Amino acid sequence: MTVFSEPRGGATASHRDAAASIDDEVAVDRLELPAALDLVKLALRSVNEAKARYPDYRLTRLVSARLELEDEDALALYDLIGLSRRGWRPASEDPRCFDELLREVIDRHALQRLFVDDNHAPHHHAIRPTGYDFIEDQVIPIGMEQWRADYRAMSDERQMLAASIIWLYRGGKDNVWLRRVPCTWHAADAIAHLRDRGCLPDWAGLFVAYPGW
Repeated sequence: MTVFSEPRGGATASHRDAAASIDDEVAVDRLELPAALDLVKLALRSVNEAKARYPDYRLTRLVSARLELEDEDALALYDLIGLSRRGWRPASEDPRCFDELLREVIDRHALQRLFVDDNHAPHHHAIRPTGYDFIEDQVIPIGMEQWRADYRAMSDERQMLAASIIWLYRGGKDNVWLRRVPCTWHAADAIAHLRDRGCLPDWAGLFVAYPGW
Protein backbone atom coordinates (compact mmCIF):
# COMPACT_ATOMS: atom_id res chain seq x y z
CA MET A 1 0.00 0.00 0.00
CA THR A 2 1.35 3.40 -0.98
CA VAL A 3 1.29 6.00 1.75
CA PHE A 4 1.22 9.64 0.64
CA SER A 5 2.85 11.87 3.20
CA GLU A 6 2.64 15.63 3.43
CA PRO A 7 5.58 17.33 1.71
CA ARG A 8 8.42 18.22 4.02
CA GLY A 9 8.12 21.80 5.19
CA GLY A 10 4.55 21.76 6.49
CA ALA A 11 1.25 22.56 4.77
CA THR A 12 0.24 21.43 1.30
CA ALA A 13 -0.24 23.96 -1.49
CA SER A 14 -4.02 23.89 -0.97
CA HIS A 15 -3.57 24.50 2.74
CA ARG A 16 -1.19 27.36 2.03
CA ASP A 17 -3.66 28.89 -0.42
CA ALA A 18 -6.45 28.61 2.14
CA ALA A 19 -4.27 30.15 4.82
CA ALA A 20 -3.26 32.97 2.48
CA SER A 21 -6.91 33.62 1.70
CA ILE A 22 -7.72 33.83 5.41
CA ASP A 23 -4.73 36.12 5.94
CA ASP A 24 -5.96 38.38 3.12
CA GLU A 25 -9.43 38.58 4.69
CA VAL A 26 -8.00 39.40 8.10
CA ALA A 27 -5.68 42.00 6.59
CA VAL A 28 -8.56 43.70 4.78
CA ASP A 29 -10.71 43.56 7.89
CA ARG A 30 -8.01 45.28 9.93
CA LEU A 31 -6.89 47.68 7.23
CA GLU A 32 -8.00 51.29 7.30
CA LEU A 33 -9.51 51.32 3.84
CA PRO A 34 -9.89 54.30 1.53
CA ALA A 35 -13.46 55.62 1.57
CA ALA A 36 -14.30 54.02 -1.79
CA LEU A 37 -13.34 50.53 -0.62
CA ASP A 38 -14.83 51.03 2.83
CA LEU A 39 -18.14 51.79 1.14
CA VAL A 40 -17.90 48.58 -0.90
CA LYS A 41 -17.12 46.58 2.23
CA LEU A 42 -20.12 48.05 4.05
CA ALA A 43 -22.44 47.65 1.05
CA LEU A 44 -21.64 43.95 0.81
CA ARG A 45 -22.65 43.61 4.46
CA SER A 46 -25.53 46.09 4.64
CA VAL A 47 -26.68 48.61 2.05
CA ASN A 48 -28.43 50.64 4.74
CA GLU A 49 -25.26 50.80 6.82
CA ALA A 50 -23.23 51.92 3.81
CA LYS A 51 -25.76 54.60 2.91
CA ALA A 52 -25.90 55.83 6.49
CA ARG A 53 -22.13 56.36 6.56
CA TYR A 54 -21.90 57.62 2.96
CA PRO A 55 -25.30 59.20 2.26
CA ASP A 56 -24.41 61.04 -0.96
CA TYR A 57 -21.84 58.67 -2.46
CA ARG A 58 -22.86 57.83 -6.02
CA LEU A 59 -21.47 55.16 -8.31
CA THR A 60 -19.81 57.80 -10.48
CA ARG A 61 -17.78 58.94 -7.46
CA LEU A 62 -16.81 55.37 -6.64
CA VAL A 63 -15.57 54.69 -10.17
CA SER A 64 -13.76 58.04 -10.32
CA ALA A 65 -12.00 57.22 -7.05
CA ARG A 66 -9.93 54.62 -8.94
CA LEU A 67 -7.80 57.44 -10.31
CA GLU A 68 -6.72 58.31 -6.76
CA LEU A 69 -5.85 54.76 -5.69
CA GLU A 70 -2.53 53.00 -6.00
CA ASP A 71 -2.70 49.59 -7.70
CA GLU A 72 -2.18 47.76 -4.39
CA ASP A 73 -5.00 49.72 -2.74
CA ALA A 74 -7.34 48.97 -5.62
CA LEU A 75 -6.38 45.30 -5.43
CA ALA A 76 -7.89 45.14 -1.94
CA LEU A 77 -11.24 45.16 -3.76
CA TYR A 78 -10.50 41.60 -4.90
CA ASP A 79 -10.12 40.55 -1.28
CA LEU A 80 -13.35 42.27 -0.29
CA ILE A 81 -15.45 40.38 -2.81
CA GLY A 82 -13.54 37.09 -2.58
CA LEU A 83 -11.68 37.08 -5.89
CA SER A 84 -8.25 35.50 -6.21
CA ARG A 85 -5.20 37.70 -6.77
CA ARG A 86 -3.47 34.89 -8.59
CA GLY A 87 -2.21 35.92 -12.01
CA TRP A 88 -2.88 39.60 -11.36
CA ARG A 89 -0.39 42.04 -12.82
CA PRO A 90 -0.23 45.78 -12.10
CA ALA A 91 -1.74 47.86 -14.89
CA SER A 92 1.50 49.82 -15.12
CA GLU A 93 3.31 46.59 -16.05
CA ASP A 94 0.82 45.15 -18.51
CA PRO A 95 -2.06 47.33 -19.83
CA ARG A 96 -3.22 44.39 -21.93
CA CYS A 97 -4.89 42.96 -18.84
CA PHE A 98 -7.45 45.77 -18.83
CA ASP A 99 -7.84 45.54 -22.60
CA GLU A 100 -8.70 41.85 -22.39
CA LEU A 101 -11.12 42.36 -19.49
CA LEU A 102 -12.82 45.29 -21.20
CA ARG A 103 -13.42 43.34 -24.39
CA GLU A 104 -14.73 40.36 -22.41
CA VAL A 105 -17.16 42.55 -20.45
CA ILE A 106 -18.42 44.28 -23.62
CA ASP A 107 -19.00 40.89 -25.28
CA ARG A 108 -20.44 39.10 -22.25
CA HIS A 109 -22.95 41.85 -21.47
CA ALA A 110 -23.77 42.74 -25.08
CA LEU A 111 -22.53 46.33 -24.96
CA GLN A 112 -21.32 46.35 -28.57
CA ARG A 113 -23.87 48.94 -29.64
CA LEU A 114 -22.38 51.37 -27.12
CA PHE A 115 -18.65 50.73 -27.64
CA VAL A 116 -16.65 49.96 -30.75
CA ASP A 117 -13.04 49.17 -31.63
CA ASP A 118 -12.12 51.68 -34.37
CA ASN A 119 -8.46 50.58 -34.60
CA HIS A 120 -7.14 54.09 -34.05
CA ALA A 121 -4.78 53.08 -31.24
CA PRO A 122 -3.32 49.96 -29.54
CA HIS A 123 -5.00 47.90 -26.83
CA HIS A 124 -7.99 49.38 -24.99
CA HIS A 125 -7.29 52.83 -26.41
CA ALA A 126 -8.86 51.58 -29.64
CA ILE A 127 -12.23 51.17 -27.92
CA ARG A 128 -14.41 54.26 -27.82
CA PRO A 129 -18.10 55.02 -27.28
CA THR A 130 -20.24 55.35 -30.39
CA GLY A 131 -22.33 58.40 -31.28
CA TYR A 132 -19.40 60.82 -31.51
CA ASP A 133 -17.25 62.15 -34.35
CA PHE A 134 -13.78 62.08 -32.82
CA ILE A 135 -12.18 63.70 -35.88
CA GLU A 136 -14.47 66.71 -35.78
CA ASP A 137 -14.75 66.50 -31.99
CA GLN A 138 -18.51 66.76 -31.93
CA VAL A 139 -21.61 64.72 -31.20
CA ILE A 140 -23.32 62.90 -34.05
CA PRO A 141 -26.95 63.80 -33.19
CA ILE A 142 -28.61 60.70 -34.64
CA GLY A 143 -25.84 58.43 -33.37
CA MET A 144 -25.99 59.86 -29.85
CA GLU A 145 -29.77 59.59 -29.80
CA GLN A 146 -29.40 55.92 -30.70
CA TRP A 147 -26.68 55.41 -28.09
CA ARG A 148 -28.92 56.76 -25.35
CA ALA A 149 -31.94 54.79 -26.58
CA ASP A 150 -29.92 51.55 -26.54
CA TYR A 151 -28.59 52.40 -23.08
CA ARG A 152 -32.06 53.15 -21.67
CA ALA A 153 -33.34 49.80 -23.00
CA MET A 154 -30.74 47.87 -20.99
CA SER A 155 -31.18 46.25 -17.59
CA ASP A 156 -29.86 48.13 -14.56
CA GLU A 157 -26.73 46.01 -14.24
CA ARG A 158 -25.82 46.50 -17.92
CA GLN A 159 -26.38 50.24 -17.53
CA MET A 160 -24.13 50.25 -14.46
CA LEU A 161 -21.35 48.47 -16.34
CA ALA A 162 -21.72 50.72 -19.39
CA ALA A 163 -21.77 53.89 -17.28
CA SER A 164 -18.70 52.70 -15.36
CA ILE A 165 -16.84 52.17 -18.64
CA ILE A 166 -17.80 55.69 -19.73
CA TRP A 167 -16.54 57.15 -16.43
CA LEU A 168 -13.27 55.24 -16.76
CA TYR A 169 -12.96 56.39 -20.36
CA ARG A 170 -13.61 60.01 -19.37
CA GLY A 171 -11.57 59.84 -16.18
CA GLY A 172 -14.54 61.03 -14.12
CA LYS A 173 -17.98 62.52 -14.66
CA ASP A 174 -19.50 62.69 -18.12
CA ASN A 175 -22.15 64.95 -19.63
CA VAL A 176 -21.81 63.84 -23.25
CA TRP A 177 -23.09 60.26 -23.39
CA LEU A 178 -24.77 60.07 -19.98
CA ARG A 179 -27.07 63.08 -20.31
CA ARG A 180 -30.76 62.42 -19.60
CA VAL A 181 -30.20 58.71 -18.94
CA PRO A 182 -30.25 56.69 -15.68
CA CYS A 183 -26.83 56.94 -14.02
CA THR A 184 -27.31 58.46 -10.57
CA TRP A 185 -27.40 55.27 -8.51
CA HIS A 186 -26.11 55.36 -4.98
CA ALA A 187 -22.86 53.38 -4.95
CA ALA A 188 -24.09 51.01 -2.24
CA ASP A 189 -27.25 50.18 -4.21
CA ALA A 190 -25.17 49.61 -7.33
CA ILE A 191 -22.66 47.32 -5.61
CA ALA A 192 -25.45 45.24 -4.08
CA HIS A 193 -27.30 45.02 -7.39
CA LEU A 194 -24.18 44.04 -9.35
CA ARG A 195 -23.46 41.35 -6.76
CA ASP A 196 -27.01 39.99 -6.87
CA ARG A 197 -26.90 39.81 -10.68
CA GLY A 198 -23.51 38.10 -10.72
CA CYS A 199 -21.82 41.08 -12.40
CA LEU A 200 -19.68 42.33 -9.53
CA PRO A 201 -16.55 40.36 -10.53
CA ASP A 202 -16.64 41.95 -13.99
CA TRP A 203 -17.09 45.43 -12.56
CA ALA A 204 -14.34 44.87 -9.99
CA GLY A 205 -11.98 43.51 -12.63
CA LEU A 206 -12.29 46.69 -14.68
CA PHE A 207 -11.88 48.83 -11.57
CA VAL A 208 -8.74 47.05 -10.40
CA ALA A 209 -7.04 46.60 -13.80
CA TYR A 210 -7.72 50.16 -15.04
CA PRO A 211 -4.44 51.75 -16.26
CA GLY A 212 -5.87 55.05 -17.49
CA TRP A 213 -7.26 55.67 -20.97
